[in-house]
Amino acid sequence: MKLNTMRYTALLALLLLAGCSETPIVDQPTIVYPHPPTNLPTKPPIAINQPTYNKAIAVPPVITGAPISTRVSNVQLHPSDFNVLPGWTTEDHAAAFKSFQNSCKRWQKMPADKVMSGAFNLGCIADWQRVCSMPVTRGQERQFFEKWFKPYAVSENGLFDGMFTGYYLPELHGSYTRSARYDVPIYRMPSGGLRNYSRAQIKAGALENKGLELLWVDNDIDAFFMEVQGSGRVVMEDGSIIGLGFAGGNGHAYYAIGKTLVNNGEISKEDISMQTIRAWIEQHPVEGEQLMLSNSSYVYFRFTPVDPNIGPAGAMAVPLTAKHSLAIDHKNLPYGIPIWLDAEHPVQGQRLQCLVMAQDTGGAIKGVIRGDVYWGQGEKASQMAGPMKSKGYYFLLVPRSL
Repeated sequence: MKLNTMRYTALLALLLLAGCSETPIVDQPTIVYPHPPTNLPTKPPIAINQPTYNKAIAVPPVITGAPISTRVSNVQLHPSDFNVLPGWTTEDHAAAFKSFQNSCKRWQKMPADKVMSGAFNLGCIADWQRVCSMPVTRGQERQFFEKWFKPYAVSENGLFDGMFTGYYLPELHGSYTRSARYDVPIYRMPSGGLRNYSRAQIKAGALENKGLELLWVDNDIDAFFMEVQGSGRVVMEDGSIIGLGFAGGNGHAYYAIGKTLVNNGEISKEDISMQTIRAWIEQHPVEGEQLMLSNSSYVYFRFTPVDPNIGPAGAMAVPLTAKHSLAIDHKNLPYGIPIWLDAEHPVQGQRLQCLVMAQDTGGAIKGVIRGDVYWGQGEKASQMAGPMKSKGYYFLLVPRSL
């Protein structure tokens, strides 16, 4: 699934439309698409609801001690305290604790002597299993974190700011049978060389009649964005809901199509988002299809269990929790650890201050101070995740025993 730090120019959420797929990102030459012939009927302009707001003022992280070295020479930890974390006292600690418990369930199945990976000296699995075993009374979740953890701000090259984007679980409509309405295939992972076809080759029929179709959906754009997110849920004709999860990719490098629209002057860099990209594709169906084909990367899916009260499984193999799960660069951070995030809110112009767990990753998430917030499923989650390209910083919550 995903959803590694930011590559700002290749990643502005959907400026580079970089979501949760597990494929690398590359730059491509500018692609110029012809405008529709003037003698064709034109559609009225599509209204794009791009949020406008005054960004909330960021409060620099409060540091209470000397910096601590890490396994990476230009990355440091800076001790702080919970009582100086803006927004800490108003957080939903109970919901965050449930997400943390999901991390604990995974750690309990891992070897106790396994060293926590990444750029930081975070002990071994046993250190985290020990914290997980501490009893917690309902209503005392905040006190649990304050008693057993200490927050450390993270800096890279002396800077605390990084880039944080958002992702969500799309909802599509589908059928097990191909029809005039349901004519967009969702493929399972092929074997051998069949998996290596490009998006254009697959679109041209390279995988047809090979028994690889999981189901059919009714919207090519929805299917494309589900690949970007890395998972989705499909409402079938009979009303049942099917879960789809990332099964693998075709091995082609990911190209973020939003970059083409910015380079060609179709959408400004400031306005690029999932919503504006989608609106442009819908308004320009011919060029829009070619734009999607310019991303040769293709994602295959598998069926996943569905529970409306439980999120999809992230790369840590635990359910994701809306606003309390974060996709990170697993080369720099180990899975499961709690993180206090303080970043620009994507819509309301407030600060997004929340306790998240590093439970997912993605090919687009590169670097130390970089993350992708999971917003949940459905249209509201889409509206929050789509425009999110927020500057922010975070604190690692490290067991006090380390």
